[in-house]
Amino acid sequence: MIEKRSLTANDEVAFYELAQYAFNKPDSQQRRGFFKQLYQNSNGFGIFADDDLKSMLLATPFNVNFNGQTFKMSGIGYVASYPEFSGQGGISALMTLAFDQMHQDGVTLSYLAPFSYGFYRRFGYEQVFDQTHFEIQTQDLPRLKFPKSPGQVTRYSVADASDLIANFHETHPLNQVGGVQRPDWWRQYQVMKHPDQEVAIYTDSEDQVGGYVIYNRQGSILVIEELMTSTVASQQQLVNFIFKHQSAYTTIRYESSLTTGLADLLPDPTVLKTTVVPYMMARIVDLADFLARYPYQTAELATVTIDVTDDFLPVNSGLWQISLHDGQPTITKLATGTADITLTIQNLTKALMGYRSLTNLAQFGQIEGQPTAVQRLDQVISHEKPMLWDYF
Repeated sequence: MIEKRSLTANDEVAFYELAQYAFNKPDSQQRRGFFKQLYQNSNGFGIFADDDLKSMLLATPFNVNFNGQTFKMSGIGYVASYPEFSGQGGISALMTLAFDQMHQDGVTLSYLAPFSYGFYRRFGYEQVFDQTHFEIQTQDLPRLKFPKSPGQVTRYSVADASDLIANFHETHPLNQVGGVQRPDWWRQYQVMKHPDQEVAIYTDSEDQVGGYVIYNRQGSILVIEELMTSTVASQQQLVNFIFKHQSAYTTIRYESSLTTGLADLLPDPTVLKTTVVPYMMARIVDLADFLARYPYQTAELATVTIDVTDDFLPVNSGLWQISLHDGQPTITKLATGTADITLTIQNLTKALMGYRSLTNLAQFGQIEGQPTAVQRLDQVISHEKPMLWDYF
């Protein structure tokens, strides 16, 4: 007998065993510990054949910052099936269960890390987050001399630093364009999962956190995981701290969610290898809520009607009329009418989250519409590219 349902605490062992098998991860007390932390704070869904778990996924609830607005987001992960059960539509069924739960919980957005971008586009997701990987040989580091600062840099274990940098990360401008608000349990999970990480914190003359860098040491490579600063002094002192590792490592690698390059800041830009890598996907789950609470960039917009296609969540499909007056949006779903712009939920997600403009999508033939309507709607949309500093 086949059963599709939400998972309970009693299913944790079976879920862990399938995760081990599907992702080829070794068993350990550490892995069991951080997995339990994640499982107990997530919504799990599974398909059972004769009471044996065969397919699964985990949906983890978060809040995300988006240009001054907070939206509920569900992070999808641990999507897997045993090989004898794969290819039978199980994942589609699980995604349906997950989206039903999201609607019950008032979730507006969903993110995931795909094994296949094409596969998850079937469920309405689209790539909207990139990572930029920087790599430089330490022999090529420029010789920099920074002025003395009244502040100081102090090293911590990731466990000791987690609480100290939490508020700084939460409110940092780099975390306001789709970034996750990290709850206490998530920070504890990260500590349990990455105990080898180290943190250097810059504090100013008043002992206030002004920046930090999370890093780990991997053989001859110093890997920078996260670097956030707030002043010139904090930037200079943390860069100086990183450069002081020059004699111990051959390579410095920075795996960043920054959307701009850094090579032009060096005397010789060619020594910094820069690679932009597609990262995570997102989709709008509740289009009505996202349009109603979206941080529009202007106060006025004459009515624009968009025709949205969402094959997996039909509630989002149809004609949506959008207008703004004195900064207040009016969003109406129409039963009939004529569209100014026609597009999929995937391309609408791209545009509204700032990854690619409507004008650019039109130029590439990804959307259709009246040029003037595309231009007018584009003017009220944020064009700051989204940044995500977490993985699930």
